[in-house]
Amino acid sequence: TGSRNRHVIGTGPIRAEATFVSKEEVPLTPVYRDPVHDFGFFQFDASALRYGAELRRACIPLAPAAAKVGLEIRVVGNDAGEKVSILGGTLARLDRNAPHYGGDGFNDFNTFYLSAASNTSGGSSGSPVLDVQGRAVALNAGGSNQSSQSYYLPLHGVVRALDALKRSTTPPRGTLRVVWRHLTCDEARRLGLAEATEAALRRHHARFRDADVSTGVLAVEQVVRGGEGEAAGLEPGDLLLEAGGAFPDFDDLEAFLDARNAAGGAVTLAVERGGATLAIEAARAECLHGLTPSQFLEFGGGVLHGLSLGAARNGNLDPSAGVYVAFAGFVLDAAGVPAHAVVTHLDDRPTPTLDDLEAVAKTLGDGARVTLRFYNIGDQYNDQVALVRVNWRWFDLLRWTRRDPPLKEVLDKCAAGTCDARYRACWSSEKVPTSGVAEEDVSASAVFQRSHKSAAANGAVASLCKVSFDVLHAIDGVHDWHFVGCGVVVDAALGLVAVDRNTVVTSLGECAVSFAAAVELPARVVFAHPTHNFAIVRYDPARFEGAPDDARPKTADLAATPLAIGDALEFVGLCRTNPDQSLSQKVQVTELSCVNIAQAHVPRFRALNEEIAKFDQVLNKSLGGVLVDAGGRVVASWSCYSFYSWSDEKNYEAFHAVGVDALVDATAAVAAALGDGADTALHAVGFGLKRLPLSTARTSMKLDDAWVAKLRAARPDRSQVLTVAQLSHAGTDDDGDDGGPVREGDLLLAVDRKPT
Repeated sequence: TGSRNRHVIGTGPIRAEATFVSKEEVPLTPVYRDPVHDFGFFQFDASALRYGAELRRACIPLAPAAAKVGLEIRVVGNDAGEKVSILGGTLARLDRNAPHYGGDGFNDFNTFYLSAASNTSGGSSGSPVLDVQGRAVALNAGGSNQSSQSYYLPLHGVVRALDALKRSTTPPRGTLRVVWRHLTCDEARRLGLAEATEAALRRHHARFRDADVSTGVLAVEQVVRGGEGEAAGLEPGDLLLEAGGAFPDFDDLEAFLDARNAAGGAVTLAVERGGATLAIEAARAECLHGLTPSQFLEFGGGVLHGLSLGAARNGNLDPSAGVYVAFAGFVLDAAGVPAHAVVTHLDDRPTPTLDDLEAVAKTLGDGARVTLRFYNIGDQYNDQVALVRVNWRWFDLLRWTRRDPPLKEVLDKCAAGTCDARYRACWSSEKVPTSGVAEEDVSASAVFQRSHKSAAANGAVASLCKVSFDVLHAIDGVHDWHFVGCGVVVDAALGLVAVDRNTVVTSLGECAVSFAAAVELPARVVFAHPTHNFAIVRYDPARFEGAPDDARPKTADLAATPLAIGDALEFVGLCRTNPDQSLSQKVQVTELSCVNIAQAHVPRFRALNEEIAKFDQVLNKSLGGVLVDAGGRVVASWSCYSFYSWSDEKNYEAFHAVGVDALVDATAAVAAALGDGADTALHAVGFGLKRLPLSTARTSMKLDDAWVAKLRAARPDRSQVLTVAQLSHAGTDDDGDDGGPVREGDLLLAVDRKPT
């Protein structure tokens, strides 16, 4: 059996392995997690070590009483991920209050911590703190980011828990749900410590306590709501005089409460409040194990469970105040519900406990849109509301339960060879039956804003929509989880909408289209172009049956006309902050260029071989849109491109205008496939191109004068040639120079024997 930090072993599902110095990996079985303190126990099968006979007999003796101020120590572990590290130090304190690591995670309490300037970091968690005799006097737990101080957990509670496990019993752990803090005498005087009490405290300390521990008393720092301490009348600032003995320290109090929890019965304390001595009697010492969640609900890919004592302490909450979001997952994250939130209502029904949440969730149908009310830990008086879309298609509703097997049972399983991975996980799940598909409204209509000065802009408004896309799983190198952009209706009869690939970043996700901020419909991805910056999604056009013509989406009139310098166009798009409002702006093409996006650090989609137009003025910030000519025809899309900056290792976005010729071909192919099932081939070259000035091609690439003349004659307005910048696939096995495959650096002079 091996001891580790609780923040390493955790309370949830875990798969762990131990790597020994003999280079052998052995699976571990979690057998204990302390409900409060930062330690737990793994069990491993020593007989599985085939090449480390001495390791089977290795054991580090535990000596909590050997810790003294000035003791030379060595922290042996894997500091900063090193295979083995040995850090030295000298114990400086034995009576430090437990460190506070943050308000939304694990924090130890009701114990002293030891400290030394050993400068441990990540990887040293759970490392034994050894004295010169090789005995463990503490367990490394954490450290300070601002200094070299390291914090060690004393081993008194570890020894008691280990002894109980050896007897195949669950270590008894009792609590009043009270957070105590050790105060020195001068601090306690500010809370009304009487002179007579202080004199008695000093005499008791001189007689029974270690001189390395400062003279002081335990004081109530926090009374967690809903516990026996609150019911008994304990208040912050109360000074503890007696609990099974006079002036107990943390270890005395813990041992006393553990014993009362095991034996049952009332808990009697003596406290001093404002100089007066009071007798406090609690009905019982609650079981700490019962206040640690051993079940959770998997909802929409997220993890929710009842409030633990630690979370209730962090937020000063009653454990029945709601259900804690440990991991938001797909559904909650898409709705804007963060981790560490507390859910109080689902579908306008209260959910104070996990059972209540499950009872409500299983009545909801797939695709149902319901409200969820929550608050953040530490801000319980500020309720927030989110609109959640239930998703049973991708995520089952699962109830997970943890079982902590007795150590003897684990040893018997190992001896019998039946301690497999499923048993070691200690968790089992049960699928909760849910309702079917939620019913949706059969009719819809949208009121499009047609307040622009030109008829061309007003005509394009009904072809625009907001597209939302939520990534289900991180595939294809996607760099985020939620995307929003502007789509254009390319076939209203079939419900086809074209949108850029920075919105629909992959085909695996949940998509929705919204018209005039009045109608939101689910959509699915039917086509994603592998090299051009557009995808096509489909919604159900039947939802608009019965709506007036001016309240229905309209098919955009796409014109596959090449853009030219001097073209007078009008931009029509959706406002970024208010998608119900459309924008328009007249522009003129001043430059034609090509998009050149470098490969990201994680390979992902990037547009290739696209010509873009630049204008005489900067366009208004928007979700995207289209550019129309004077006749209202869509000649270009205003699409968002994502690119990665290697200089600062960040992702950026930029909008460009790109012609719709490739989109016209793709729309026709998709419409044909959806109509009569006919497949229309769409072709793409297997390489990326970039522009090269003819002067450079002539002098550096040895392009002869005859081809220079042909290219100038073909495009008098452009003095350029295309060159292969990068292959988009591995090519063929033939890499000869004569008639072989295209290679980087080749000049593309003609297509179908026509100079290009």
